[in-house]
Amino acid sequence: MASNYGELKNELSDLLFNQRFIARYDRFTRFFEADANSRLRVLPMETTALLTTVNGDVALPTDYLLWRSVRPTFPASPPVPTFHPPYDELDYVHPAYLPPVGRGYDRLFTIEGNTFKVRPVDDRVGAYELHYYQKIPTLVGADSNSNWLLTEYPNAYLFGLMVEAVGDGRNLEMAQLYKARRDEVFQEIIQRYALTTGATSASVRTAEYF
Repeated sequence: MASNYGELKNELSDLLFNQRFIARYDRFTRFFEADANSRLRVLPMETTALLTTVNGDVALPTDYLLWRSVRPTFPASPPVPTFHPPYDELDYVHPAYLPPVGRGYDRLFTIEGNTFKVRPVDDRVGAYELHYYQKIPTLVGADSNSNWLLTEYPNAYLFGLMVEAVGDGRNLEMAQLYKARRDEVFQEIIQRYALTTGATSASVRTAEYF
């Protein structure tokens, strides 16, 4: 099975039995990766980033897909009332309910467009630890490129690129076949990580808690 982008393209050419789609392989790959990014939220996509705001705002990481939690790395500045734990997770609110700068005591955040916003403002360096799902690193750019999805599930990439290629070639029957195989692998990935990353006891808060 393919271990990098160059090997994956070779396998794709073998299945297609011709070379006429080679110039479109990068486009097929981007389309497949867009599908994967929209459907997968699994352990290898989880990461963290330290955020430094300016007047309470900062751009999200470029590979951001969806937040999981936000934690302050310092006690609140200015101090919050004593009933608030100093390092408790921030609460999400709709952008319409985020207080103006200089108002509010609850430690709140929102995401508006590509901007992370927090109140009250704490512009210290690395004041917030953002836990989020990141995009799958693209293979496009170099034949030596690889990522966790290709390493663990090369068939997902191969079937996904076949969907794009035969669909581009207007072969509906083959497109349906490979779409079913691609979706089956997607479901396998989702199920695998759902079964292996669940809470270890009833006292552990899970995603459903939030």
